[in-house]
Amino acid sequence: MFLTWRQLEPMLAPGGVDTANLILVDQLAAATGRWTAADVQAGAQALREVPGVRAVSPAGSLPMVFSSVYAFGMQGPTKVKLGVNVYAGEGLLNTLGIPLLAGRDFLPDEYRAVDGYKDVPRPVIITQALAHQLFGQANALGQRVTDPEEPAGPGYRIVGIVRHLLRNQLGMATQGRADDTMLFPQRMGDTSMPLLYAVRVDPAMRETALRGVRKAILREFGARLSTGTQADASFYDTRSSKAFKSRCAALWLFAGVALTVVVVTVIGIMGLTGFWVQKRTRQIGIRRALGARRVDILRYFLTENALIVGAGVALGMVLAYFGNAWLMRYYELPHLPWIWLPPGAALMLLLGQFAVLSPALRAAAVPPVVATRSV
Repeated sequence: MFLTWRQLEPMLAPGGVDTANLILVDQLAAATGRWTAADVQAGAQALREVPGVRAVSPAGSLPMVFSSVYAFGMQGPTKVKLGVNVYAGEGLLNTLGIPLLAGRDFLPDEYRAVDGYKDVPRPVIITQALAHQLFGQANALGQRVTDPEEPAGPGYRIVGIVRHLLRNQLGMATQGRADDTMLFPQRMGDTSMPLLYAVRVDPAMRETALRGVRKAILREFGARLSTGTQADASFYDTRSSKAFKSRCAALWLFAGVALTVVVVTVIGIMGLTGFWVQKRTRQIGIRRALGARRVDILRYFLTENALIVGAGVALGMVLAYFGNAWLMRYYELPHLPWIWLPPGAALMLLLGQFAVLSPALRAAAVPPVVATRSV
């Protein structure tokens, strides 16, 4: 259950962006090894001229783009230290289609180079979940948070809050950390990194805009791309489907294993209880002859099975917890939170009672005259 939920949690987390109408462009690596600020802006302008395009943002990091990942450290008044994914670029709030929950968008003069903020806090827009972790129930808007590695540094100033924004480190988007994400105003200048663009299009012109974006990229950058590099322009939902493909395969694997375990467990309990009923036919008959009702026989087998399965489940919970801790020393396994143990135990108890129900009903249906013939 725990491993399945870890695979499923990022897939269920809201993206926070206009997933249906967002095109992501990446893999634009320069043959010369470097792009200039003029190249960046020329590419953005070429994309803005494509029919159906509503907004374009050159960026250093984007959702569902895993070739460029920004991660900053943050610490607020709650003293919780967090590793936060960062989407940095120009006008990302509008282009990604993220509605503001509180505060404002970045001002024009707040867009600077990565190292453009040295003595003053860097403005950021964070998610509601991140604000809660950093400030608890207090209002985070306008507040300052620090970098745990540079506590004396300028830190960050929260100017806006959004409801959701899925991080692009999907392996860390578990245990309530899917929204540990923020937006950062970065002016894209000269860079040796491959270029990234976010493009939001008109819903009525999705496919037309996608073809136009691909042609514009090829026309603007095709001859200057590094040998063997092919630009990738595709919709967000296409990227997410590819990103979650391996997780879907893992879910099927876990489902198959879980189903096998459940079937074997149920068959084992049914077979063992059926054997007990057969061996205790005489005992059942004597109890029925002495006045035991059918419900008394049924309750007897259900209680006995609950005690046996309960003892096994209790032992299993201990072995699962300490076995997980031992395996973590040798393998890259996630820590099993104890909170998962009671639901797992309850599920196994219910399965055990379900498995014993049929043999117990057969035992309760045995008439005293048949059961006592051998007496």
